[in-house]
Amino acid sequence: MKNCCFIIVCMLLCMLPCQGQVVKGRVVDAGGQPLAGATVMLLSAPDSAYVSGTLTNADGRFAVSTNKRDAIVSAHCLGYKRQFANVSLHDGQDSLVVDFKMDADSRLLGELVVKGNRIVNNARGYSLRPSGTGLEKSNTMQDMLAFLPGLNVSEGKVHLFGNLPTIYVNGVKITSQEEFAALLPTQIDKIEVDYLTVGEGANAKGGVIRITTKKQKNGGYSGFLRAQGEVMPKYGYIMGTPVFAINASQGKWSVNYYALCSNQELLEDASNSYLYADGQRKDYFSKMRSWSNNLRTRLNISYELSKRSTLAVSEYIGNVDVKNKQRSVILGDEGAEAGEIYLHGPESTFAQQTVAKYVLTTDDRGSNLDVTADYLLQNHHKKQTEETNDVSTFEDKTREKTQLWHFTPKYTLCFANGNKLETGASYQYIHYNDLAGDVGNKVDIHIPSAYANFSGRHKMVMYSAGLTLQRNHMKVDTQGAETTFADTYLCPQAMLVWMLNPKKGTILRLMYQNTVADMPYSVVNSYKVYSNPGYYTTGNPSLATPREHSAMLGFSLNQHIQATLLYDRILDPIYYTHRTEGNLTWAKPENGDYEQAFGARVEVSVSPTKWWTTKVQAAALQVRFSSAQETISGQWCGKFWWNNNFNFLPSFGGSLNAYWETKSSIEHYYMKPVGNVDASVWKTFCHNKLRLSLESTLWAKGRQRRTDGSDVTAYYHNRTKPTSFLFGVTWNFSGGKKVRRRVEAESTQQYHKIEEKK
Repeated sequence: MKNCCFIIVCMLLCMLPCQGQVVKGRVVDAGGQPLAGATVMLLSAPDSAYVSGTLTNADGRFAVSTNKRDAIVSAHCLGYKRQFANVSLHDGQDSLVVDFKMDADSRLLGELVVKGNRIVNNARGYSLRPSGTGLEKSNTMQDMLAFLPGLNVSEGKVHLFGNLPTIYVNGVKITSQEEFAALLPTQIDKIEVDYLTVGEGANAKGGVIRITTKKQKNGGYSGFLRAQGEVMPKYGYIMGTPVFAINASQGKWSVNYYALCSNQELLEDASNSYLYADGQRKDYFSKMRSWSNNLRTRLNISYELSKRSTLAVSEYIGNVDVKNKQRSVILGDEGAEAGEIYLHGPESTFAQQTVAKYVLTTDDRGSNLDVTADYLLQNHHKKQTEETNDVSTFEDKTREKTQLWHFTPKYTLCFANGNKLETGASYQYIHYNDLAGDVGNKVDIHIPSAYANFSGRHKMVMYSAGLTLQRNHMKVDTQGAETTFADTYLCPQAMLVWMLNPKKGTILRLMYQNTVADMPYSVVNSYKVYSNPGYYTTGNPSLATPREHSAMLGFSLNQHIQATLLYDRILDPIYYTHRTEGNLTWAKPENGDYEQAFGARVEVSVSPTKWWTTKVQAAALQVRFSSAQETISGQWCGKFWWNNNFNFLPSFGGSLNAYWETKSSIEHYYMKPVGNVDASVWKTFCHNKLRLSLESTLWAKGRQRRTDGSDVTAYYHNRTKPTSFLFGVTWNFSGGKKVRRRVEAESTQQYHKIEEKK
């Protein structure tokens, strides 16, 4: 036993000289400026196997510990040529200094790096690796994305220049932003933001956000388990959410899985008033108390057929059950109760999606062919009953079934000088059935399309230009009566980016795109859908598909100051007319002549201290609307956002966010100011494995709206007390080896309903 101990001690002593050795240095560009966020890796000399790695700090410096006597140090930064250096460490040598002076890579001329903020600008937008910026410590994905140029968060949704973008996570188009709950900011490897929606079809206009997470090497796995609970002081417990997510890789297989469950109370205290043309008035005070049970689960599997080809599949299942219950008190003269109405509307929605994708890399420049097949099934059931003073006055059932098939081949050709040509085609078939009482609709939609887009660079100018050709064909059968829509669209789009001063990051952007709205098959139903006892909406099978022209002029300085001018013109916009039917008010979608909007947006993002990052955004929009009955001009809306991210310590931080919308109007809607103030704090333990968080809505002003109709004026006021506290506990786990990138299945389906503006 003593001999064994003596041998072990000798072995440890022999290892000590190498364990304390460090390779350190600095990475700079050709002009001697430091390169922050450059990747430095230590490789084994015999076989170039990965040993360890790090990122350079804001001054371009790095330090890597090693126990290898002979090694290779690799330095790489996007936009620069990769460099290598052989190093030899001797016994007794504590450290070795290796400096790198990087040369620009002519093969990456399609992208330009803005130093200091790690943002890479390209011909359609930009990309960012959040690691090391402090944003990766944000409490939620929304908190992190709110700090990116052009992005903001309103009502819990991420918007890009005021529109909801198409969002991919590891190549999968997520069904809704609720899937963000299955992501942690610390998992994110790269975020790409495209202002132009190339390859998404003529219907996509809100831009594209692509999120890539850190993935596992062969034999590695990581994931997290999170539990959240929310309370509102006035209403008590309202929500509980467990989330489980795991990523793993073994051999040529890569697997990603998550399960998201939630039990949430949907509540609202509101007042609704209706003033009729004859002077009569009806007032309701409503309380809605609905419990929602939500399950979302997704499994992604990819298999590496060869070094150049990958096959991937994705399976998604989601189910939502809502027990809608609403009690409304009818107020008579002088506010006295004149009766009460109970509106019950239990509903359930089931969604199942299957995606298969094949990717083949055709050359060393990154050219690739990918083919995607996508199937989506959605079932929606709803039952509505109404009781007025204990007497049943209304009952209806709604059953909707939607099936979508989508096939998309596309090819990307990358040239040696960094230019890129993208071409593709798609065919989408949609079959939609709905039935309510004796009224039913059958809808068949065919959408073939093709596109081509070329992007490149000439000196300090980057550009992207393309065309999308699409045909929309829809046949609607309503109780034996057929209605057919058919039209062909040629939609151009272009982006011009001028780097006025690359060193200071001064950029000028000019963008134009022409898009077509989603075909309005989701409002063809003619049955009544009640939102409160005195109000319902109905469909219109005679709607035309709106078409939109959008232009943007943007200026940025150091990526910290952004100024943007926006112009939109919509032909055949869909708006809602409001009329009366006895004692009821109803809304029906109609086509207007045009709607145009001119807006401006300014945002400033700075870091006053090492632990504090703040971003201020302000936007104003002026709208003009015209229909066959009237023209409304001079309408406008102003919005203000203030986001703050705090990293007081590596294990402790928080956020403070505020939103304010001025008095505004659009079409026949007139809104009073609204706003809210949210805050969060978080603390990590056990080497960042355990994270405790608290999110709170400290203050909010509920929506107040006036809606003008031809013979009725409706007033709405949200009186819900918004103060809330959300407690969260997250446990991170990992094992095996670290990160390797894999290709995932890409979903291309979309299914949107046109709803009345809220």
